[in-house]
Amino acid sequence: MTVAPRLQPREATAPRLLNVLHSPKRVRVKFGGRTIADSRNVLVLRSSHFLPIYFFPPSAVDPSVLKPSLHREPHPVGGETAYWDIDSGDRRSANAAWSFVSPPDENLSPLAGRIAFTWKAVDQWFEEEEEVFVHARDPYARIDVLQSSSHVQIWFDGEPIADSHRPVLLFETHLPTRFCLPAEDIRLERLTASVTTTRCPYKGIASYWSGLLRDGSVRPDIAWSYRDPIAEMPKIKGLIAFYPQAVDRVHLDGEPVA
Repeated sequence: MTVAPRLQPREATAPRLLNVLHSPKRVRVKFGGRTIADSRNVLVLRSSHFLPIYFFPPSAVDPSVLKPSLHREPHPVGGETAYWDIDSGDRRSANAAWSFVSPPDENLSPLAGRIAFTWKAVDQWFEEEEEVFVHARDPYARIDVLQSSSHVQIWFDGEPIADSHRPVLLFETHLPTRFCLPAEDIRLERLTASVTTTRCPYKGIASYWSGLLRDGSVRPDIAWSYRDPIAEMPKIKGLIAFYPQAVDRVHLDGEPVA
C-alpha cells in the first residue's frame, strides 16, 4: 500500500507555494490611537509555509511615524530587508515596519519598496470596518464545515473519553481535519474548563478544556470549542474538538487518525 505524503504547511517536505495577490478590500492599520496605513491597493504575500502578509504602497503609510532602524534581518524568501521603528510621539515600536529591498525571486518584484507591518507590533488591523485578529486573512483559505455520520472515538488516559456518530467535520486549507463533537457524546467529567482562550481570524474566539488524569493531575488544553463563532461559522457553535497529540488516540470509522 502506498502511504500518502504528509503535506501540512511549514513541514520541510511540503511543496512550497508562494504567490502575490491583490486584495480588493480596504485594509487599515492603527497604532497609538491613529490610522497609520490605509489602502485599497494592498498586496498579499501568501505561502503554504508562513502566514499571509499585507504589503502597503508607501503612499498609503503615514511617513511621520516611520523612523529608520539599523536592524537588518534577511527574509527567507524576500532577501535583503529594510526596517523602521513606528513612533507616534508617545509610543515607539521597534522594527515594526519593514520592506523588501530587491527580492531575488522575480515573482515577488511587485512587493519591492512596499511596506509591511509586524502583526503584533501595531494595535489594530481592519478589513473594511471589521477588525481582523491574529494574522492577515488568506483569500484562498477555505473552511468547509460538514455534518457527518462517521464514527469518531477518542481515547484519553487509557480509556474512551468521546464516542460519536454525529460529528461535524471541519476541513480547513492546509490544516488537519478537526472532529467537532456534541458535548453529549463526551465524558465531560474528564474535562475541566481552562482559562486559555485563542483567536482565529476565520472562526472567532476559542475556549479550552484541560483533561483530568486518573492520578489527579491535569493535562492542559486538550480540547477547545467556539462558544460564539463569527457569523460565517454557525455550524461549529458549542461543539468540542480535541488535539490528537493531547489524547491517546483518535479513531475515524474504526481506523486510527494520523
